[in-house]
Amino acid sequence: MTALHEPAAAGRTGLFDLPNELLIHVLTSFSTRLLLPLAAVSRRFHDLVLRIIHGRLLVAASLKDHKLILECFHPSTKFTEPYLFCDYLGTPGLSSDTEGQGSFYDAADELGRLGKLGLLYSRFRPARPDAERKIVRPHPAGDVPGHPSSTSTSTVFPNRPPSRSSSETELVNHNLNLDADELFTQRCAVINLVKIGPRRGVFLSCVNVVDAVTRIWRDWLKERARASEVNDLFSKFSVDEKEGTAGRGIGETRVGTDDDSAARLVWIGKGQNVALRVRVREREWRRNAPLLLHRDEYPAVSYSMEYEELLVRTTSLLLAVEQSLIEQSNTSGKAMIFASFATRNAE
Repeated sequence: MTALHEPAAAGRTGLFDLPNELLIHVLTSFSTRLLLPLAAVSRRFHDLVLRIIHGRLLVAASLKDHKLILECFHPSTKFTEPYLFCDYLGTPGLSSDTEGQGSFYDAADELGRLGKLGLLYSRFRPARPDAERKIVRPHPAGDVPGHPSSTSTSTVFPNRPPSRSSSETELVNHNLNLDADELFTQRCAVINLVKIGPRRGVFLSCVNVVDAVTRIWRDWLKERARASEVNDLFSKFSVDEKEGTAGRGIGETRVGTDDDSAARLVWIGKGQNVALRVRVREREWRRNAPLLLHRDEYPAVSYSMEYEELLVRTTSLLLAVEQSLIEQSNTSGKAMIFASFATRNAE
């Protein structure tokens, strides 16, 4: 290692005499796990490694050639709950400049920027399965008033609500039911990074990001549901105040609301690499008969949990993308097919 820092003799060229463009070309061939230890060689190597990893994070976070799949289900519905594709929303603090610049680096010194990259989280939004997405087909007769695909004013159904825009997509929600005396419920979460194949349902590669079981406690659900109610009430009064229908002073304080986004995070697995930001609402249900409960007993309750965002540590995404590329390069092109074929009985 000392030979790297010694000045080159006359007529000889050392490693540090090479231009940055050539060093980057050489270092790009290393994987991220092998590239990180090289950042401790010198300040110059640190800056080059930072530039390379920053560019890799930009490519890995957007998942241009891959897709993130979320499976979140109760253990009893493992084989019936459909998986959810996740749409990329962005990576706060990571700029599009590959020089290692961005708002995320403002509070870090020059030598601490590489470590700050490990604190980045990419945001995704789980999308509803295709079976639940409503597809409106055009009417064979053209623009028929009253048909959902009509662009004119409806005369048959004048009170038909307007269609949702692309930005107002409905969030995925799951129901959580807790019987009497149940203190928590369980949710299995599996997140895979897949390479979409040529046909629907065919994946060229699949890399697991996390596979864990999470406990969701009754007290936490009750607290989050109460915060959601207060937040909805505040939003309603805030809108009325802007329209001039509410008195002054309403909405100035927001005590007890669901402002703290960190409190709505459900961490999955170890290391705080994956989390779901959810919104909990209590579901109304009928009691056919009066219930007599002891003060120490818990009643049966039901909640609806909406998945607002899926947060994944960006460095974990980068390692998963590299593992997916390795799997695709090591494939032999052979496949094993399990099927039953009809054969004619031998005479």
